[in-house]
Amino acid sequence: MIDFLTGLVDCFYVAPLRKVLSRRTFRYLACGGINWVVSTAVYWVAFNVLFAKSNLDLGWSIVVSPYIAALGVSLPVSFALGFWMQKNISFRSSPLRDGVQLWRYFLAALVALVITYGLEKLFVEVWHIYPTVAFMVIYLITAATGFVIQKYFTFRGSE
Repeated sequence: MIDFLTGLVDCFYVAPLRKVLSRRTFRYLACGGINWVVSTAVYWVAFNVLFAKSNLDLGWSIVVSPYIAALGVSLPVSFALGFWMQKNISFRSSPLRDGVQLWRYFLAALVALVITYGLEKLFVEVWHIYPTVAFMVIYLITAATGFVIQKYFTFRGSE
């Protein structure tokens, strides 16, 4: 299955792209793009359908805005799918053990979550950008730095 999916991604690694992107960078971008689409779809459904754009009352005077609650729903999907694809497609040859990779991926995701939370608050509450659009833009911002973190920290030593 992994070889099939890797081959499928590699089908799109055509001559013009080979001149500007390494195979690993292309795979990272392809996997990140797939994860971006899936995460955005989950976020949209959570925000618009599950929470119906309404605050989530957790009791004890704790109320979570619908866009932050939607982030909480999309995060586990994005984390699991992202780790699996990056480990098995983008950075296949990392010498690090699976548990070490997972721990490091978790730490990198935690940093991205803090950045995402802060930017969501800024984009939605201060700049009044629609939450799904804000999520999509913020995801691209954090993904841009994610490659460096994944390459040199999470999956260090990968060819």
